[in-house]
This record gives sequence, structure tokens and C-alpha cells, in this order.
Amino acid sequence: MARKDNTVTDALMLVGGGLFGAGVALLLAPRSGRETRREIVRFARTTGEKADRIVHDVAGNVVDYAGSVGGKASHMLNSGRNKLEKHGHRVAKWIGGCDK
Repeated sequence: MARKDNTVTDALMLVGGGLFGAGVALLLAPRSGRETRREIVRFARTTGEKADRIVHDVAGNVVDYAGSVGGKASHMLNSGRNKLEKHGHRVAKWIGGCDK
């Protein structure tokens, strides 16, 4: 039972300390509430713009990479088709000979 009382006391002290710290921070804040809100909005806009640029850059890189991979895959497929047309009869003959 004593441990339960300590847990409740610890929780109340944590909440009380947080409230006390918030009060002291408000009293000692270097800016008014309006200035602080303005600064928060400015920071949010700047961060949002930076994040937007990063997302666009990454998306562009992914599109470029996908195009490159698609081009290489297409080249490999065409190369395989050409080799099959050129040497396919040999493969078919070899496969046919393996059954005997």
C-alpha cells in the first residue's frame, strides 16, 4: 500500500513541477504572446517550405531513377528477344535432344 501512495505522490509532484515551470517560463519570457505566436507561425512556414522542397526533390529523383531502371529493363528485354530470335532454334534443338 505504501508503494501506491508514493506513486500518486510522485505523479502529483511531476504535474506540480510542470505547472510551476510553465508559470515561471511565462513570467520570464522575453517576448509577448503575440510575438511568440508570430515567431511560431514564421518557423512553421519556413519549415513547411523546406519540407515541401525536400519532398519535391526526392520525388523528382525517384521519377528519374524509375525512368532509368525502366530504360535499362527495356534494353535488356529487347536484347533477350534479339538473342532468342537469333539463337532460339539452337536452344529448342538442345532441349529436344535432352529428352532422349
